Amino acid sequence: MQQESVERFFYWVHERMAIRKKKERGDPWPWTEDPIFREFKFTNAHREHDKTTVWFREHIRDPLALKPEVYMATVIFRWFNLIETGETLMHHNLHIDWDPETAYKVIVPLEKWVTGAYMIKSPTGLNKVRGVCETITTVWNDRHKFLGKCPWATLEKMNDWLEGYPFLGPFLAYELVTDLRFTAIGSSAIDINTWANAGPGAMRGLNRINGRELTDTSKRHDWCAEMVHLLHIARTQQSLDFELREIEHSLCEFDKYERVRLGQGQPRSKYFHKDRS
Repeated sequence: MQQESVERFFYWVHERMAIRKKKERGDPWPWTEDPIFREFKFTNAHREHDKTTVWFREHIRDPLALKPEVYMATVIFRWFNLIETGETLMHHNLHIDWDPETAYKVIVPLEKWVTGAYMIKSPTGLNKVRGVCETITTVWNDRHKFLGKCPWATLEKMNDWLEGYPFLGPFLAYELVTDLRFTAIGSSAIDINTWANAGPGAMRGLNRINGRELTDTSKRHDWCAEMVHLLHIARTQQSLDFELREIEHSLCEFDKYERVRLGQGQPRSKYFHKDRS
């Protein structure tokens, strides 16, 4: 690994964490001297600090953490990944007792019902709400098979299982695994700090740190081993309370930061005046 790039990676981590703390204290904008951080939004180094995750953790995940119902409640919420939709589903107890027809009727009137943070796929020939409700129903009908394997020995095997469902996909599967890691379903997994599902952004971040072509997604690289090495540095040299998920996630955001710094592109989200209060 290139030392200068490793240092820039951990600079991103520490600066993003410092910004979060200043915002939480109520400090006025700007929260940093870094011009890139001033202009563009980056998600938190710890996913657990993100607004949507905080709501989900407090209202759904933690209250159900020791119950089997947490599995489908997690699937249902994360497929929409919007607090307003989560509140609507909870009001009708649909996160516990899923019914696609009722869900469709209460979601359709919402002005916004699904996240813009990642792509949501659904069957062709159905409108988007109906399609998502039907795909969730597929997982719901199969829930007892998944729960029969609990607690899961590894997060990787859980991820592979979830990826097998139509229209769920690798990104959403890993989001679900990340949540279920904090429940009785996955908290005893033996690979929490040795396996993470390196997505395209994390791979680009690792390529930057290792001086490789940014488009390199070769299977000859042990992406997890490289992330584990960074985790070791994070814990022993940077005093960071990280798990491997935080490394994977931060690498993706670090790649976005470097794109701006090097004139290779820009993230979608910028700060506007209303965000700076």
